[in-house]
Amino acid sequence: MKRFEKIRSLRGEITVPPDKSVTHRGFLLSLMAEGVSYVSNPLLSRDTLSTLSAVEMLGGEVTKNADCFKIKSPGFRCFKEPSDIIDCGNSGTTARLITGVLAPQGKFFVLTGDDSLKKRPMDRVVDPLSWMGAKIYGREDNRLLPLAVTPARMFSADIKAAVKSAQVKSAVLLAASQIDGKSSYTETTPTRNHSEIMLRQFGCDLTVKNNIITVHGGGKLSPSKVRVPGDFSSSAFFLAAALMFENSEILIRNVGLNATRTGLLDVLKSFGVKFDVDLKNSEDGEPFGDISIKSQNVQGGKISGDIIANVIDEIPAIAALGLFADKPVEIRDAGELRVKESDRISALVCNLRSLGAEVQEFDDGLKISPLESVNMKAELKSFDDHRIAMVNILLSKRFGNLPIDDIACVDVSFPEFLQNIEKLEVTSC
Repeated sequence: MKRFEKIRSLRGEITVPPDKSVTHRGFLLSLMAEGVSYVSNPLLSRDTLSTLSAVEMLGGEVTKNADCFKIKSPGFRCFKEPSDIIDCGNSGTTARLITGVLAPQGKFFVLTGDDSLKKRPMDRVVDPLSWMGAKIYGREDNRLLPLAVTPARMFSADIKAAVKSAQVKSAVLLAASQIDGKSSYTETTPTRNHSEIMLRQFGCDLTVKNNIITVHGGGKLSPSKVRVPGDFSSSAFFLAAALMFENSEILIRNVGLNATRTGLLDVLKSFGVKFDVDLKNSEDGEPFGDISIKSQNVQGGKISGDIIANVIDEIPAIAALGLFADKPVEIRDAGELRVKESDRISALVCNLRSLGAEVQEFDDGLKISPLESVNMKAELKSFDDHRIAMVNILLSKRFGNLPIDDIACVDVSFPEFLQNIEKLEVTSC
């Protein structure tokens, strides 16, 4: 059990870690392109290191210089067939995206992961790739890892999204970029578009119109240079922290401000929260800038519908704000939370109720009423989920000395989370 002393305020400026989504894609596109590519300022966490390990197993030659990785690759037409299983660790992004990368290869690959990842659905990727001719086999009718990606002749196709998932979209686009002909992917709701931006950057013929992404595949991808901005999803915990702790003021430097990722800012506006954004020049199509926020009242409210796809990783932080809001915070249409690193709906309900909050649980979300008095005998559980663990750390520091069963899992996305908190001006009670 880990406990933290109660703190009164958080003041100062921080730089959040590099973006996890952009790092994954930068490593994989550098592998797919023939020649030498560079990924600077990448996130080096357990998840992204799983992707980097796969890159090396498939024939990418990786050299690190300071904060820049040089990746020399023979390109997607010349991948190695590894003699061993590709271990994706805890990373659903690695498993799903690399399935799309490998499906058209005409070779044999086996993917696995840790116990948590083996419970997460992979059929959402296997199914659309199979409609394009892929032959992929796994447990429970090709639904779960380990997956065997076997030789197949794939063809271009028009795919319509069955789930609102950037990972599924990315897997299809990464496969389509290697297949001769025109393929398309139609989204019902726009999801994060890092793959589209980066595929174009690496020379793929890709267009987007009215939620339809069209790829003319089969052409050689050109090497490129990727600069990774700060991770907006990691900044969410500090935006929430400024609103949870009294007399706080936080400046977050050089964070990615891609419009498909910043739905949390729209949610905060709807809750009556004010903040400042200083937008800087885009780097390789990915805008970035600074965000500053101060302690203030949070009105609360309901979020649902299309915006959920763009705040799915920030919902644990939003739910925690419900404890401190003027009125309940209700989150609906978020059933995707059930199949993240943990069942995040159940995890949040468990922890927030243990604190003494009134929480309603729904199949697709939850409703949190403002906390009237805290149960100081509460024990917080992280469920081996990095985002739940980070919320727990904030709650333990806010109320003081509440035990948390595990915080090691924060290394999945934010290894320096505690150090970043400690960098702020913290006033002990």
